[in-house]
This record gives sequence, structure tokens and C-alpha cells, in this order.
Amino acid sequence: MLDGKLLKMLLLSYFTTKDGTKLPPIPFPVMYNPESFSKSLTVDYQCKGGPGDDRNELSFYKTSTGDVSFEFLFDATGASKNGIQSEAAALLGGVDVQIALFKKLTAERNPGTHEPPKLTLVWGTFIFDCRLVSMTTNYTLFNSIGRPLRAKVSAKFKGDEPRSLISAIAKLFSADLTHVHLVKDGETLPAIAHQIYGDPKYYVEIARVNNLRNFRSLKPGMELILPPVNKQEVR
Repeated sequence: MLDGKLLKMLLLSYFTTKDGTKLPPIPFPVMYNPESFSKSLTVDYQCKGGPGDDRNELSFYKTSTGDVSFEFLFDATGASKNGIQSEAAALLGGVDVQIALFKKLTAERNPGTHEPPKLTLVWGTFIFDCRLVSMTTNYTLFNSIGRPLRAKVSAKFKGDEPRSLISAIAKLFSADLTHVHLVKDGETLPAIAHQIYGDPKYYVEIARVNNLRNFRSLKPGMELILPPVNKQEVR
């Protein structure tokens, strides 16, 4: 909310010309803010067992950036003059032009990259770099000549973060850097060491750095310094 006005969700579309020039993002304000949205995250594993092995021990493979799904309402009945897109749709007497523009900005091949454009969804504090992966349009109301007056677009977007950013975020949580860990109820030093370093034996390093004489006396809320460890030195 800004000066009494409801802020609209913006879809920013990035295009590159044939000569490689990156153009300023083209904004597409939605007609109506979504009532809700869903965001998913996928963690992929691979089975360690071979053919005929009854055990299915899982080995972590990768974490896939989450998908976000929205439903966008397009309306040209004139019942609500809710922003520039609603006014344009009512003036044109149908939602087909606005939906065609939405498709162009999200799914049409970029002249410079020969693939659909990169997108950024902005809604308040929600900022999501992504690509459109699917779109379904459900038309629900028509005028006397069959032109659509109302439609709902279900769109799914997949996160498209630069590798450099993902690498930087992963490094922040790497066991090669010093962290501060807030002890939770029931946690033990060996369990924390296994979670961070992949081996419970490194609890001795945590105890040493934090001057803990009794590693069983952890209390919820304690702050522990988790140092980088040299796995060749700790046996």
C-alpha cells in the first residue's frame, strides 16, 4: 500500500536485440493481485545400491530452485476499473489482447537469445527471477459475438538464479567457513557435527573452540561457534 493505493504485482520481461543489446525491462502490471500463490522446492537424490540390491540408500544429488504458481484474472466487463490493464481491456471490449501481450512478454522467443525472456516477478517484498514453464488459460465469459470478456490464467514459473549467486549462497553455509549455531532442544554436539561436517567425530573441535568441558551439557538457546575444520588433521 502506497499513498492509499494498492501496489500491483509487476512482471518484468527482459529482451535482447539481434545485435546483443540488452533492453530495459518491459513492465506488465497484473489486472488483479493474486489471492494466493504456491512455491515448491525439489531435493533430488540418487540411489547408491546396484542391481539386485534390496537397500535403497540415498545420496544427495542437487536442490532444484523452487517453482512458483499464480492464477491471474483478466476481466474486460468494465465492472471494475482496476488499473491500466483493466481499463485497456474494457476499452478494447475483450481480454484477448491483454492475454496475447502476457504471452509475448513471457513465452515468445527473444530475438537476441532465441529463447523465451528472463523474467522478474515483483510483489511487495517478493522478488523472484524466473522463466515461464507453463500457462493454461480458462475462458469463463464471452460477449454476444464470442469474444472473451473474462479469463483466468494459471501460470507456473521456475526460478532462474545465476550460478554465481547460487554458489555464493551455498558458500555462506559451507563447512569451510565459521558459523554461529543456535542450539535447539534435544541437539547434541555429535549430531551438530554430523549435520555440518558430515561426521560426528568433529564434535571435539566444536567443544574445543567453545571451551566446553562437558559436551553433554548443551542447553537450548546456546550459541555455538562452528569453526572450519581440516579433515586431514582431525582423526
